[in-house]
Amino acid sequence: IERLLKAQAHGVRVIGSSTLALCLLASGAADAYYQFGLHCWDMAAATVIIREAGGTVIDTSGGPLDLMSCRVIAAGTREMAMFIAQEIQTIHYRRDDEN
Repeated sequence: IERLLKAQAHGVRVIGSSTLALCLLASGAADAYYQFGLHCWDMAAATVIIREAGGTVIDTSGGPLDLMSCRVIAAGTREMAMFIAQEIQTIHYRRDDEN
């Protein structure tokens, strides 16, 4: 969190609902969101909504989003998403397409 505050954030919020957090981002009420452990059904619709609203959704490694990886960064701009990707350490969860 300390490294992310270099982005001169006004605050950090954890609201407890990934769907609500991603929709807040799409509406412009939040600037960025990242999470590990989300399943593909948690991210699929929100990804479409965020991208249609002009936002960016990527993998925590900084690469293209892989819905089966259980990790995501969503942000209002590509620059913010890449900043977060560079500052966090990726956690590898079991993929949704593995048994």
